[in-house]
Amino acid sequence: MSVEDCRAELDEDKHEVLKRYRTGVETSLAKADLLNSSDMTILQAFVIYIACSRRYDKGPDTRKFLGDAIGIALKIGLHRDASASGLPPFQVEMRRRLRWQIYVLDITIAEDCGTAPRVLESWFETRLPSNVNDASLDPEMKDPPRTCNGKTEMILSLAMSEISNFARRTIFSDQFCEENCYPVLSASQKSTAIDLFKEKIEQQYLSHLDQSIALDYFTTLSCNLILAKLKLTVMKPRARQDQSILTHLSFRKVCTEILQKTVALKHYEKGRQWLWIFQNHIEWDALTCLLINLSLVPKGEALDSAWQAINETYEYLKIDCDAQRDYRWENVEELRRKALFSRDMVQINPAQWGTSPDDDSGFEESHTMATESPRQLGLGTLKRQREEDIDSFCSSPGKLEPRAVPSCHSEASTVQPEAQEHLPRMWALANAAAAAPTNIDSSSYIEPASEATDIPSSGTGCQWSATLFERYFQVLGSEQTP
Repeated sequence: MSVEDCRAELDEDKHEVLKRYRTGVETSLAKADLLNSSDMTILQAFVIYIACSRRYDKGPDTRKFLGDAIGIALKIGLHRDASASGLPPFQVEMRRRLRWQIYVLDITIAEDCGTAPRVLESWFETRLPSNVNDASLDPEMKDPPRTCNGKTEMILSLAMSEISNFARRTIFSDQFCEENCYPVLSASQKSTAIDLFKEKIEQQYLSHLDQSIALDYFTTLSCNLILAKLKLTVMKPRARQDQSILTHLSFRKVCTEILQKTVALKHYEKGRQWLWIFQNHIEWDALTCLLINLSLVPKGEALDSAWQAINETYEYLKIDCDAQRDYRWENVEELRRKALFSRDMVQINPAQWGTSPDDDSGFEESHTMATESPRQLGLGTLKRQREEDIDSFCSSPGKLEPRAVPSCHSEASTVQPEAQEHLPRMWALANAAAAAPTNIDSSSYIEPASEATDIPSSGTGCQWSATLFERYFQVLGSEQTP
């Protein structure tokens, strides 16, 4: 419910209502002796509260609460699959559903806060819930439910669970992958893996949905949006890599896709009841990255669709009271002014500006292995490689071996020198938009420290402070010729 809707429906300020509800829920959980209870129903209520609270910037410390939930889940044995424990089939399914909701929350909150997930792969063996409708489950049932291969009420939950499980292997640090025995992949390998995984999700889940039905349409759009967001996360340059990806057409298209899908969700009236899932503004990162791209390369392909996506996103954020209170809004405003300035300069003197790459393979070219490029491999080899990778990574990730670290000396696109000078500041603003934990109040936000810090060799954008990005581009500037 928006601030305006809350005022109209309840005649109260939204934040006052949420504060009152928060006090009531936490008081009830304390009376139920949450931390010492083995009652799964109480843990279910606690997990629902955590899931809803992470959307509210003045809510509780969801990371701390999640640690409590993980501890309680371990205490009552949710990390072990209960199929062989002699428990009734209904309880087995409920335990699986609750365990995977905690698992998904661990991943999403880690991404929100710029940390690694707390749960290690070796900690649990709980299988995914069955793909069945709720009507197929009953507390008195004697036999396990028969899993359906088509559409059920569980498709959205199962798809999100699988996407979150896949995200653990792609968007977090190399150290986290090593601790969980995941293969350490290069950026281009991760991008390929995301494309292959998207095919798997489409075939296994989304192909069974009817896009004329509201929940089915919302499920398809939200799954594709999250996968596009993963793609952007792995595309963004890391330390000592070629930052020219920021100017590539492929980078622009991924950012545009995220904004377009977010706008489609916002404008889908039949899906408003589920929109709260994305109330933490998933578009901040894509919006700022796209504004950087257009500031650096204001000429080239896909400009109209990019600017349309920016304008539509900017217009609804401008009237969103929650967005206006977020300190990241100032970063967006500054980047937008730079992008508009670059666009105006092109109109005044087009000859001063270079053009963006005219193909879609910019990411693969700038991150590819030194031995073979996609163009050298040929279509037949690429097709065979894709078929092998979808079996090895999506089904058994440990079988896919990491390839050579990409070179950082590929040729950068021609960019206006004045724009290059502003790149560290613009990228720092983009990082601030991507990294902001949702439970930080703008009134208490403290700028990152200015002390020198070692530049990490990998990790998500959330793990990088503005200072690190400044130093990162200084290093690149000393190593590369513009």
